[in-house]
Amino acid sequence: MMKIIGTAGITLISVLAFGQDSLFILRGTWEQIPEATEVLRLNATSNWSEQNAIVERDEGVASNLVIVNADSTSHQWSLLIGVNEGVTIGPGETAVVELPALPMGTYRLGLIDGEGNGLGAHSMLQVGLQTDANLDLFHWNLCDWETDQMAAWNNGTEPDPSAPYVPNYFSINEQVYPTTLEDPNALIDVALGDTCWIAVANHGKMDHVLHFHGFHVEVLTSNLQPSRIGWSKDTVPVKTGEGMTLQLVANQLGTYPVHDHNLIAVTNAGFYPGGMLTQIIVNP
Repeated sequence: MMKIIGTAGITLISVLAFGQDSLFILRGTWEQIPEATEVLRLNATSNWSEQNAIVERDEGVASNLVIVNADSTSHQWSLLIGVNEGVTIGPGETAVVELPALPMGTYRLGLIDGEGNGLGAHSMLQVGLQTDANLDLFHWNLCDWETDQMAAWNNGTEPDPSAPYVPNYFSINEQVYPTTLEDPNALIDVALGDTCWIAVANHGKMDHVLHFHGFHVEVLTSNLQPSRIGWSKDTVPVKTGEGMTLQLVANQLGTYPVHDHNLIAVTNAGFYPGGMLTQIIVNP
């Protein structure tokens, strides 16, 4: 169970003490799309980044996490496991929350208030995935975006909840193709014979079905589909709200695409190719 340990003003806690054990709620401009809209992110430092930071923890060990709200409005943060109440953090406030001891796997965390979630302040918690220094670890933070909804939040109005949801952009690690190929965490670049793990978190409002060309991947962990653990497939459904860990063995040379099997999700505002598309590169 997640619980809050305490709150304070930002000035009461040294930023230098946070290190990897902190997340800053920051507002900035997302340059990935022509609309270049304002968004919210969870960054590891007070320096703005378009990409949300990843939190790493050891398996089976409880720990604390510092959340710093550097935005001008209040937000509600949560570790998105089961039914958790959020921690409300006012502008300029800092919260120290406790993360429970968890089994190995990929989990979601982030803001659950309408604006915070709608503008993309959500990331993943990797538990026990850094145990093997010789094992390459990649991560895919998946999300779908409707720019009309984002514009509403930026204008200070709540989007119409009864309106149809029609996303027009799709991202991996807050990047849309072809920029995904420039992200060392999204582009899988390994040597022949290597084994790698891929941590996947689906923060979108729709399910995404990842299709691997050239390879089957094994499902190592899943918080929403435990019956799929141990399955080896070239096509893997990742439900909305799901955290999943996949294993890939690079048993053949070449360059292979990986993409969402929903055609609209591999476009940028309807133009192909784009969106949720990256590659596997296996070198000699």
